[in-house]
Amino acid sequence: MDGDDDGKTSQTRRERRKQSKYFELKQPDRSGPKGKTLLEIAEEREKNLFKLADERRAELAQGTAPAGAADLDEPIGRFGEAVVYTVTMAMLHFTLDVLVYNQYGEKINWATIFSRTAQSIPVILALVYALHRQADRVIAQAFFFALSTLSGCYLIHATNAWAYLAVMKRASPLGTLWVWSVIELRPSLALLSLCLAGAFLRWGNYSVF
Repeated sequence: MDGDDDGKTSQTRRERRKQSKYFELKQPDRSGPKGKTLLEIAEEREKNLFKLADERRAELAQGTAPAGAADLDEPIGRFGEAVVYTVTMAMLHFTLDVLVYNQYGEKINWATIFSRTAQSIPVILALVYALHRQADRVIAQAFFFALSTLSGCYLIHATNAWAYLAVMKRASPLGTLWVWSVIELRPSLALLSLCLAGAFLRWGNYSVF
């Protein structure tokens, strides 16, 4: 057994010597990386991406970007964005309908609620698709401010002055329109619009319940 082990050891040594003729044996280089590290490369790419994003925003803001460039830069595009908003607003419309039924102690008519929600979807989609991308313009902000203030005050008046059947039909569309128009406003204008609705509530001695 010892002879066999010695023979194997000698054979292994001979193989190592043969390999050393083809491969130069050296100690590993511990002086550090000679080129850029992965972290440095990632940081450079990140800076370039931020630079390109800033340039794209500047082009879009100045209107110098090619037509349709804004849609190409976004994963879902203008129509996809409108669909997302529409789904959210339709869910709000549905929820408000259910809350109105509960408010008046009526048995919930699910068929009617689903039908009203389905009817609201094309209208919401058309409004969002046409107006959402224009919301930053001054004229659009003026429009949304007027719309939010009027729809909010009208909803407050309707829920306090109208018969419950009329409220059940109008509260959900008005509430959805109010919320959407406030969302499209800049924070300062949205706050001002809500303050005006609150002032109208107090001035008319209305109640929220």
